[in-house]
Amino acid sequence: MKKVSITLIAILFAIGIVACNGDKSNWEQEKEELTSKIDNTINDIDDAITEVNNDLKDASEDAAESLRGTKEDLLNQKSALEEARDNIADATEEAWEDTKSWAEETYNDVEDFLKGRNG
Repeated sequence: MKKVSITLIAILFAIGIVACNGDKSNWEQEKEELTSKIDNTINDIDDAITEVNNDLKDASEDAAESLRGTKEDLLNQKSALEEARDNIADATEEAWEDTKSWAEETYNDVEDFLKGRNG
């Protein structure tokens, strides 16, 4: 009986450890999801910058000036997202809600900029 009790306690202890460590917390999942969204948008911006660079090769001087401005705007948006991504990576659980709010606002601003550029 004593052996059964010890085995049962060991099993319950193992289940408790797995239950505590098995899944990521909600805020960690949110961090991963927001980081993934930001990474995808950074990739979209990189694609847009590549397109602008290709267009610059054959552009007239007037068009080139406008394209350089567009490229500068894209680089600024990319920088904002990279800063948001860095802040997300550094966020603690205690600071997560504030960091998430700021990062989501930044992300939404960049998305609006990109939609306005394409729309």
